[in-house]
Amino acid sequence: MRAAKYFVYLLGLFIVLYALLILTGYSSWETLGRVTASGSRLWLLLAAFVGLPLLYPFFGFVTRTVRADFDGSKEIILRTMALNGFKPVEEGDGRMVFRAATAAGKLRLLYEDRITLTRDDNYIVIEGPRKEVVKTEFRLKTFL
Repeated sequence: MRAAKYFVYLLGLFIVLYALLILTGYSSWETLGRVTASGSRLWLLLAAFVGLPLLYPFFGFVTRTVRADFDGSKEIILRTMALNGFKPVEEGDGRMVFRAATAAGKLRLLYEDRITLTRDDNYIVIEGPRKEVVKTEFRLKTFL
């Protein structure tokens, strides 16, 4: 499902770029069609449209661990996530789920804004989008 979503986003970006080229007078539909469909460019474009969305879920999302007491660090976790622009949406059973606090934050992350923190013995397991998880891990280690 995530791959299909990124395929649609990539296709939308492609259409917007082509529309901007035409609206600004830099090109025409005929020229863009001829250039895009010529030679190896078409195969490269098709590979990008299929390959990037299929691979992105594997390198765009990570799991990291921080050595800390989950229950004793809840206030620090909430403060850290608020600093990162996230708000809690679900909590219970050794697990906290956060989503972006603003519509701009959700859009920036293409609505893949879910970060999950889970208790695992003496560790906190952080799962979600790579950049946000790394930022959360760094700040949690700093505050703890």
